[in-house]
Amino acid sequence: MKKALFWDFDGTLTYGNGKIWRGSLYTILTNLKYDVDIEEIQNHLRKGYTWQTPGISYTDNTGQKWWDILFRHLDLLYENHNILKEDIIKINSYFKSNVVDFKNYTLYEDAVTVLSKCMDMGYKNYVISNNYPELPQIIKDLGVGDYFKDYIISANIGYDKPRTEIFQYALKAAYFPDICYMIGDNPVADIQGGKSAGMKTILVHNENSSDADYNCESLSEIPLLIK
Repeated sequence: MKKALFWDFDGTLTYGNGKIWRGSLYTILTNLKYDVDIEEIQNHLRKGYTWQTPGISYTDNTGQKWWDILFRHLDLLYENHNILKEDIIKINSYFKSNVVDFKNYTLYEDAVTVLSKCMDMGYKNYVISNNYPELPQIIKDLGVGDYFKDYIISANIGYDKPRTEIFQYALKAAYFPDICYMIGDNPVADIQGGKSAGMKTILVHNENSSDADYNCESLSEIPLLIK
């Protein structure tokens, strides 16, 4: 019997780190003496990520092209502040390198133990994340790559959760397991998306009500639920 667990990344296996995006951009702009308010950066980025418009697929714009889309969105911010073209190159380079630096991510304290226990129980672990294309390497650099069979990353396939296509891609990658769970902290992307794909669902690190089959304060509760 094939058994699989599909794990979200940010906010599920690691502490939520949304600040790294706006913080990185604010830091480099400030260092280059541009006066851009961090609130303006945050508001601009709210419309820049593909996962904010999951209804739009982008199968022809994956990998590095995903970054190109984001950078084109940032160009609008740069134009509003008359940022020099030669500085834009520096800004985008710093921004990307900081976002993909594994040292900026912190695993939950029980993540490794739980992933190991689940493997011992016969489950294969997979990551399914709305994220940038380099995420698999970040996970490996965090020292937990050996716990995962494969990585389904939106920026590498062109669909974002909660779209059915990304979950079907994940199920195919896991050879259509007999038993599977979607584990995540987002009631829409992870829980609604997982349920629509026919998965059992576990909401973690989120006290808000949802349609999840189970709700856990910590990852350490999961092995007992799936036993």
